[in-house]
Amino acid sequence: MARSLGSLLAQNGHELVYGGTPCGLMGDVAQAAAQKNGEITGIIPENWKDSEWVNPYNTQNIFVKNLAERKALMANMADVFVVLPGGIGTLDEAFSLMAMHQIGETTKKVYFINTNGFFSGIEQQLNHCLEENCMTMNSVSAYQMVENIHQLPL
Repeated sequence: MARSLGSLLAQNGHELVYGGTPCGLMGDVAQAAAQKNGEITGIIPENWKDSEWVNPYNTQNIFVKNLAERKALMANMADVFVVLPGGIGTLDEAFSLMAMHQIGETTKKVYFINTNGFFSGIEQQLNHCLEENCMTMNSVSAYQMVENIHQLPL
């Protein structure tokens, strides 16, 4: 799925803007995009500048001071936010973007690729927050769960 997303982005002329490392599924997305001659911009904390954390497939690297600056720049540069299965960093970025949407800092939607139900628990929790009036419908409009990359607006 990750490699298919990278190929799809490149074939449709979209630039990949991401955290810039070769790790995890996003590293696979970047590699596949590179193999299709896609543009790949990595947004990387400057303390990783001379380390193995910089993906050699990136066509451009932008080094930032900290993770907050990294998230802000990615949010500004990206047209669509796609969330693949990942860990705490992935969830931090996704929820930060949803919070930005909620307060009107962006109108861009967050798309969770719910492969094999990976994000079903999060979807259940978000629905529970809505039922308990801890979220508004505006918050719900900030994200969408999709089953595959062909449901993305690319």
